[in-house]
Amino acid sequence: MKRFDVAVIIPTLNEEESIGWVIEEIKRNLQNMNYVVVVVDGGSTDKTVEVAKLKGAEVILQDDKGYGDAYIKGFDHVLSKYKPKIIVMIDGDGTYDPNDLESLLEPILNGKADVVVGNRFLRMEKDAMNFTNKFGNRVLSRLTRIMTGLKVEDAQSGYRALKSEVTKILPLKEKGMPFAVELLVKAYSHGFQIVEVPVAYRRRIGGRSKLNPFRDGFKILNSIFKLALTYNPVFFTFFLGALLLIPGLLLATYTGYQYLVYGVKNHAMETTSFLLILSGFQSLLLAILAIYMKRMELRLLRYIRHRSEE
Repeated sequence: MKRFDVAVIIPTLNEEESIGWVIEEIKRNLQNMNYVVVVVDGGSTDKTVEVAKLKGAEVILQDDKGYGDAYIKGFDHVLSKYKPKIIVMIDGDGTYDPNDLESLLEPILNGKADVVVGNRFLRMEKDAMNFTNKFGNRVLSRLTRIMTGLKVEDAQSGYRALKSEVTKILPLKEKGMPFAVELLVKAYSHGFQIVEVPVAYRRRIGGRSKLNPFRDGFKILNSIFKLALTYNPVFFTFFLGALLLIPGLLLATYTGYQYLVYGVKNHAMETTSFLLILSGFQSLLLAILAIYMKRMELRLLRYIRHRSEE
C-alpha cells in the first residue's frame, strides 16, 4: 500500500452527535493531501461507529480502555498499514476545529518542528471549559514546565500533529489521560523539536465529557512526578539542594548570632549547619552540571537525527 501523507486518529466513546461533523471537516481541510482518517472506538453504545463508517472513516475497536490506549493502538495500526509521514491527534467531540489543521501541519511541513501542539488558551471560546478544568489544566501545564523543562503552555491539549518517527521511537505506555503529558515529555527528552500554535477551542457538540477532573488530575500529577524523576532529575536535585541549604544557612545565622551577642558556642549546631550547607551546595552544583549535560544530550540527539535525515 502506498504511503499516506497524513493519518488522522480520533479516539471516541459515544460521540454520535459530533463525530460526523469532525470527519467531514477533516476531509474538507485535507482534500489536497493524501490522507486517511482512523477512528479508535472504546466501546460506544450509541451510533458513533456507524456514523464514522458512513462518513468514510476506518474504525478499529479498542481491546482495552483509556485515552492513551486508544492512541497507542491507533499509532500501531496506521504505522503498519498506512505508513504516514505525519500523524494528527484530535478529539471526536467537536471541541477542536479541523480548520486549524493547516496551521498545525505547517511547522512540520516546513521542517521547523517534529511535534506541534495546539494551544487552546489563546483562542478559547467563552464557557468552552469550566473553571475547575481550566484551572487544573493551567496548574498541570505549569508544573510540567517547571519540573521537566518542557516549554509548552498547554501540555494537556489533545490537538497535535507529529512526525510518524516520533511514535516509532518513543516508549509510550500510559493507558489513560496521563498519555498526553507522557508523549510530550518523552519527545522533548529524546531531542524532538516541539512548537505550539494557537487553535480554537469550543464547547463540545452534544454528549458528555468523560474527564473526571479530580481523579484524572491526580493521575496526571503523579505521572508528571514520575516523568520528571526519570527524564529531568535536575529539578529534584535542585530542590534537595535548596531543602538542605536554606535550613543550614538559617542555623548558621542563629549560631553566629548566639556567639557574637552572648558569646555562646554550640558545636553541635555549628557542625550540623556546616554539613547542611556543604550538602546543599554540592546538590546545587550537581544540578548545574546536570543542566549542562542535558543540554549537550539534546543537541547531540538533534544533530544525529538531522544527519540521519540528510
